[in-house]
Amino acid sequence: MTAIKTISIIVPVFNVLNEINRCVESILSQSYRDIEVILVDDGSTDGSGSACDEFALEDARIKVIHKENGGLSSARNAGMACATGAWLMFVDSDDALMPNAFEKFMTAAAIGAPDIIVGDAIRETQTSVEPMLHSSCKPMVPTSNVDFIETAIINNEFFAPSWMNMYRRRLFVANNLLFAEGLLHEDMEMQPRVFLAAKSVICIGQVFYRYIDRAGSIMNGSKMAARRDAMRLIYGQWKSSFDSIGDSELKRCLYGHLAKCYLHTVRELDCGSLNIQGIDGLFLLRSGLNLKEKVKALMYVVNPKLLVLIGGRR
Repeated sequence: MTAIKTISIIVPVFNVLNEINRCVESILSQSYRDIEVILVDDGSTDGSGSACDEFALEDARIKVIHKENGGLSSARNAGMACATGAWLMFVDSDDALMPNAFEKFMTAAAIGAPDIIVGDAIRETQTSVEPMLHSSCKPMVPTSNVDFIETAIINNEFFAPSWMNMYRRRLFVANNLLFAEGLLHEDMEMQPRVFLAAKSVICIGQVFYRYIDRAGSIMNGSKMAARRDAMRLIYGQWKSSFDSIGDSELKRCLYGHLAKCYLHTVRELDCGSLNIQGIDGLFLLRSGLNLKEKVKALMYVVNPKLLVLIGGRR
């Protein structure tokens, strides 16, 4: 019988033949070796699926799932369904991990029984490297989920990507947490749900993840419409969920986060309004967490085009 591993790393794979080797090697070369790597071939047509099978032949820690194409959320959910580790980590197949990442995470895992362990990342484009840091979070000091959420939001460090964190698997199982399938920006939809379900959070205070952003395509009309629909659904769900929170300070912070994200989306998509019940000019004005955000909300109330004209400076 195969021994149960400590960390399950789920890697959705779709037509990334030129990138998958870098990703997998960055995982397998980690000094901490008590892992299982679940490569989920999401209907690849470029040979990526065969490459996954070859990796599995070379390293017994690798499992491969072949499935019909269903998107990132579907692949992650399929990976979670066969994961056995005490911890879950998600890695996108065109990204990579820094050396010795798991060692730091497992050190943090032994402090205060956290449900979520938060790491830092860098975003690499063809022209720049941008840090994604939780500078306001004290490294290796456990905190409640509420304190983490409030501090991260106030300091503009409540990052959405699921790959920035390691999660206790029972957190997902006990709360029936699955990624929303068929939805753009699935990480934004998941983020509040998983952090509100957690009890304890700890930060490692170390960059461990390389987000390699090669996106450069122009957003056409159909993509803009799909994104607008996704944001309308996500923000509507956020509003409904946040309305039921009893902690007034936590609710205030989450409303502020919602208002800021909403205004950013309206500016970026130049769509005037997302037409979400309960999110109007008055809500945005009341929810701004600082003067800068309240000014943006006021400009939106006067004329949404003003947000576009100023370039949406954040």
